[in-house]
Amino acid sequence: MPDWLHEIDHTGDIGIRVTAETLPQLFERAAVGMFHVLTDLSAVRSSEETTLTVAGRDREALMVRWLSELNYRHTVEDRLYYDCTVQSIAEAEEGLTLTATVRGEPIDAQRHTVYTEIKAITFHGLRVEETEDGWRVQVIFDM
Repeated sequence: MPDWLHEIDHTGDIGIRVTAETLPQLFERAAVGMFHVLTDLSAVRSSEETTLTVAGRDREALMVRWLSELNYRHTVEDRLYYDCTVQSIAEAEEGLTLTATVRGEPIDAQRHTVYTEIKAITFHGLRVEETEDGWRVQVIFDM
């Protein structure tokens, strides 16, 4: 597990704590961190690249929407993502928008082991904070 990612046990659920130098990097790492919880990322290849845009009223809502969109694609479209690049986080009419490119592939039962399923990304204990060293987020997943 990378040094910027720490798993959190939370009353039957799982969470992650992520650190980054910049806000876009924080969103990138949070996505990768979520997929670390779901699977062995070393088995995921880059056969697809998709650009996504999500919106939220503030940084916390944007994080929930971002991770929820990726989890939706994982659960409903059977996708795994191992990498992403945030192109922008911009002020919008009703909050913030994030545009990013994600890389991954469809789940292949021969190569991928899915450890668990995430029912929802929660606002419980969610904090996106700027620190002296950069940025930090804590996210709890409803399992």
